[in-house]
Amino acid sequence: MLQLVFTERAQADLLEAWLYIAEENLAAADRVLDTVEQESKVLLMQPLMGRARPELGNQVRSWPSATPYILFYEVDDTELTVLRVLHHARDVRLVSF
Repeated sequence: MLQLVFTERAQADLLEAWLYIAEENLAAADRVLDTVEQESKVLLMQPLMGRARPELGNQVRSWPSATPYILFYEVDDTELTVLRVLHHARDVRLVSF
């Protein structure tokens, strides 16, 4: 089974999202993080179900979570690496991966 890894940037994205949401609702902020974690684990079982995103990088894929955030990740033989977790309204062409 693949190992799930979040890059430092992805962790920073999650912290930023949590802080923003928590200003209004702590429980909602926690739910967003829980949902992202659960859906990341689902991707471990079927890592290629995300959409290929060659415009963002050779192996980059994306998965729209049940939250307003999209997971951007790469997968190899041993790891599924979450590169970024970005709000769906962001222009990802302006973001570094």
